[in-house]
Amino acid sequence: MKCTFFIVLTFSVHIVFGQETKLDTYKKWFDTDLEKWTASFENFNLSEFKREDSVVRFENNQPLKFKTLKPFLDIYKPILTYSKDSSSFIDIYSYQLNLKKEGDQYFPTRDIDQVIYLCNKKTKYWNRILFFSTYSSWIDEAIWVSTEKFILTGSRKNEIYANAPVIYIGDTIKKTFEVFGNTNKNCIENGYGYTSEKLKRIEIIDPVQGEN
Repeated sequence: MKCTFFIVLTFSVHIVFGQETKLDTYKKWFDTDLEKWTASFENFNLSEFKREDSVVRFENNQPLKFKTLKPFLDIYKPILTYSKDSSSFIDIYSYQLNLKKEGDQYFPTRDIDQVIYLCNKKTKYWNRILFFSTYSSWIDEAIWVSTEKFILTGSRKNEIYANAPVIYIGDTIKKTFEVFGNTNKNCIENGYGYTSEKLKRIEIIDPVQGEN
């Protein structure tokens, strides 16, 4: 009986540790698709990120209606992040920008908050999965690494109120995020910041300052 118990216990511990994501698994995406994002931080080193203890669940508290999908895509499709099979997309901009399209130009009504949406056209899932209030945290970029997993990269204020990098690994099967914070206090955003190449696909016209 003691021998049997030892085998089961060892196997259980292996499963727990085996489930923890290592960022090194995703290094090739940080060296390619996310290279410009990593370059927007001083002293960036992927090995200095640490997985935070708690797993963040998708919020799933704001389902959107698929009958509104076509008019939504008419405006936002160029700046969405599609999975390789095009069955799903991540939307990190629509809530914050709230765009109105006139011809080839886009006019925003900007919001201080940011909502991240995930849509899967096959399963008819279209819902809010993450929310950020104020400019203390936000997401800059999204990429897919498989049909089930994606990476969100962004910034959040550290203890000296500088912008430090943060990484979210999303799992559409488990509907959870693993969050990784940087342990190097000198890894902060440089003076140039980051603008996604996706936003350069459309012409966004902000109101002239002082215009009513």
